[in-house]
Parts: sequence; structure tokens; C-alpha cells
Amino acid sequence: MPTKTECQEKAFQFLKEKFESQTRFKESEFKTATGFSNVSFQTYLSKQFKGLLLPAGDGYFRVSGILRLFRTWKQSQDKVVSQNRNFGRRYRHLPFDQVVIFEFYLPLRNEEYLRETLDALFYRDSVLLRLKSIEIRNLREHCPFAESDEERFLGKVCDFVSEKFGGYSVNHVAGRFRAGPLRLRRDVLSGSSIAPDRYIVDETTAVVKFIIPCADGIRPGAPTKSEPEMVRWLFEQLFVGSILEVVNAEDEIWLLESGLQHRLHIWRAQD
Repeated sequence: MPTKTECQEKAFQFLKEKFESQTRFKESEFKTATGFSNVSFQTYLSKQFKGLLLPAGDGYFRVSGILRLFRTWKQSQDKVVSQNRNFGRRYRHLPFDQVVIFEFYLPLRNEEYLRETLDALFYRDSVLLRLKSIEIRNLREHCPFAESDEERFLGKVCDFVSEKFGGYSVNHVAGRFRAGPLRLRRDVLSGSSIAPDRYIVDETTAVVKFIIPCADGIRPGAPTKSEPEMVRWLFEQLFVGSILEVVNAEDEIWLLESGLQHRLHIWRAQD
């Protein structure tokens, strides 16, 4: 009778062959190839190999692409059969027809302050503090959750923020900008060689992107507002407001909105 290790190696060789040939197989075929007893096979199947098998219809299975991480018996022995593993993860497809996307465009020198400001809004106490700075009547108008108690109402708004604003991504883009109105080349080049005019500027821009999926229709518990409406308003109150406080030394701050509607928002210094 083969040893436990020999059966495990046979199981690996069977899975490797099926993966490389991309052929389907039944559980009974797998068991026969391993040499395990019925009880042992079910034990090792549930503890070690289940995450490597994907249903392929009609009682058949195929081998998951995760096997690429364990292409040799030694790797499989170290990472799979030596401990309980569940490499496979089942996913449920959730399509969203409504999505709101915001992209901030800011000079890279603002990135550190920007991250600190945005990260602070990923803590419940910070969000609640910001919400409490908004007039409660205004907050109820734009987030009309059916809750009369003020603290519980703020908690519902905070839960909505937690659900919708889960993170952001940052990428850097190189840009070249004209500082000021169009000028003649000779006028620009005739400036002082010690301190030439800042006319054409090379500057790296930090693009901060938020992607917020929204449900169709009116938000449950907020009978007069849709999720996109609430998302836009809260984003301006929480994120835009915080960002303007930190980077208000810029001449302009740009925010590109896309998804359900396409709009460019510009905040321009009034001085």
C-alpha cells in the first residue's frame, strides 16, 4: 500500500498533467490516481486540494491557474500538502451601471499633505467630526435618512461614507504648462539670465482617483435621494473641503468627474 507522501505526490502529478493538458476530470478519477483510501482522500481533498479544483460543469472539475505557483513536487509539498490551504476563492460578479469617478490633479509637492488629509477621513471619529461641522439641516437635506435621533442619524451617514468611500489610488504624470498668457518668444528669451521668467514649466502632477459604484434608484432609507446624488454632495463636503484647506496655495485646483456625468470642476484662487 503506498505511503501518505507517495499518494500526495501522485495527486500532484495528476493535477499537473490535467493543468498542462487543460482537460476536465471527475473526482473519482482524481481519487483513483492518488491511491488514497476513501476516507483519506476526502480528508486531503477538503484540507489541501479543494482550493486547486474549480467546477467545470456536469460533475467535472478543472485545475485552477494557482497551480502555476507550485510547478514542482517540492514546491507543492512545502506550500500545499504540509498545511491546510484554501487557495481558491469564489467570486460573485457585481456589475454596476452607475458609477461616479473623481480625479484630482495636483502638483506633486502637495501629495504628502494630500495623503495625510485623505487618510484621516478613513477613520470614523474623523468623519463624524467633519459631519458635525456641517449644519444639521443641510446634512439632513442632502442625506435624508429616516432617523429622528441626531446621533443615530449621523451614524447612518457615517455608515454610508464607510460603504462608498473605501480608498483611492494615486499615479504620477509628467506635464508641461504655460505660466501666464501667450507671449512672444523674443520677450521670453530676453528675460534676465540670472532669474529668467517662469514661462514654460515642467511639473509632475499627482492624480488622485476615487471610483464609487452606486446602486440604481433611490437609496433605501433616504427616499428622496439617489446614491450618486449623495455621493457627489458628501465627496464635496468631506474630501474636496479637506483638500482645499491643505492645498489652498495653488492658483487652481482641478477635479475631473466622469461616469454618470462628465464634468470638470475648477477651484480658482480669487486673489
